[in-house]
Amino acid sequence: MNSGISLENAREILIENCNILKGEIIPLNQAVNRILLQPVYAAHDLPAKAQSAVDGFALGKGPDQIGSSYEIIADLKLGSFPQICLEYNQAAAVSTGGILPAGTVAVVPVEKARLEQQQVIVLEQIKPGTNIKAAGEDFKQNELLLSAGTQLDYADMALLASYGITDVEVVLQPRVAIVCLSANIVPVGTEPETGQIWDSNGPMINALVTRDGGLVCSVIYSGIIGQGKMISQLSREMDNLEVVIFTGGTFQDGENETEAVMKALNARVLFREVEMQPGSHSAAGIADHCLLMSLSGNPAACAVNYNMLVTPVIQNLLGQNSDYKRIKARCMTGYSKKSGSRRMVRGRAYCTENGWEVEVLPGQKPSMLRSLLGCNAFIDLPAGTPPVEAGEEVSVILLSPGSDYLNGRY
Repeated sequence: MNSGISLENAREILIENCNILKGEIIPLNQAVNRILLQPVYAAHDLPAKAQSAVDGFALGKGPDQIGSSYEIIADLKLGSFPQICLEYNQAAAVSTGGILPAGTVAVVPVEKARLEQQQVIVLEQIKPGTNIKAAGEDFKQNELLLSAGTQLDYADMALLASYGITDVEVVLQPRVAIVCLSANIVPVGTEPETGQIWDSNGPMINALVTRDGGLVCSVIYSGIIGQGKMISQLSREMDNLEVVIFTGGTFQDGENETEAVMKALNARVLFREVEMQPGSHSAAGIADHCLLMSLSGNPAACAVNYNMLVTPVIQNLLGQNSDYKRIKARCMTGYSKKSGSRRMVRGRAYCTENGWEVEVLPGQKPSMLRSLLGCNAFIDLPAGTPPVEAGEEVSVILLSPGSDYLNGRY
C-alpha cells in the first residue's frame, strides 16, 4: 500500500487498475453524450445526388446572357427522382433539396426569373454550377465520419441520422454506487433532526458522475441503515459495479473508516493519503474489478478529490484521454495564502485576446460550497508557493468536460 503519494502517482495507480469497458448497441435517439465504440465510415456520398440549393429552375445548356429564355419541360416535386434529361435551352422547376435532373448546368432562383407561359426568362447571368449542391460535397463515400471514442453530440446525431443509422455501438456506462458514511447526514427530502444536515455531497457526486458519462446505480446512507447493512448491500452489488465512491467517514485509532469497510469487503488498499490540499485524506482500493474510492466529507475537498481522481478513472473506463488538461494563465485576482503543501485553488478560467486568465473564487475553505460556484478550473500551486500576486502566471488544470476544443476534438 502506498501512503502519502503524489497526485500523479495516485492517478497512475488508479488507471493501471481499470480497463475500457465493452460495448452495447442502443437506439440513436438514446446515444447523445455516449462514447462511440467503433469508427463510422460514409456508406455513400452526402448528398448522394446533386441537389438544388434554392427554389427555382434547373437549367440545361443554353445562352448565359441576362434575359435568356428556357423552355420549362417539367415541374419536379420534392422527394421525386427525375426521369428526364435537360437538353439545350430546357429547364425544370425544382425545390430546395430536390434532386436535379441529368443535364443540369445551373439553377436560377425563382426571384431571379420571370415566367411567360411555358418559358422562364432568366434575370441574371448564368454561371455553371450556380446554386447546385454537388454529390459528395459534404462527405465522400468511405470517408471517416466519426472516430472511435467520440462523445456523440447534436451534430454527430444529425450526421448519423443522415446516413439512415438507427442504432449505434457505444461503450457501456461505468456503473457507480455512492456511499455516504457520515452519521449526521440525511438525504434531501428527509427532515433533519438536531445535529443532522442535508447531504450535499451525494447529489454533487451524482451530477459529476453523470457529467463524466457514468451511471449512478445506488446511493447508500450508512448512517441511516448502519455499517453492517451497508457492507452487505455493497457485497451484493459490487459484481455489477465498476466504482464505489465513499464520502465522509471518521478517522480514529490510526485507521480511516473507509479502510475498515474495504477490509470487510476483502478489498486491497491501493493508497491512502494524497499530497494535495484540500482533499489529502483520500484513499483507494480494489475488490476484483471494482474500484473503491474514498473522498473527503468536506464539499469543496470532495469536489477536488472527485475531479482529480475519479474523473480520470471514468474517462479511462470509457476509453477517453484521462490526462489532466493544463494551461498557463494570468491570475487576475491574486491569492494571499502561502501554500505549505500542494494546493488546488478553485478558480474561473477564461480566454481573452491577451490569452488565458483565471480568477480565484471566494470561499476557499474545504467546507465551503461558495468556491465551487462557477468553478471550471483548479489553480495548481506546488508546495512552498508564496502568495500569488495579481497578474502572476500560474499553472491551471481545466476541469472536465470543458469544451470540445479543450478536449482536443477540434
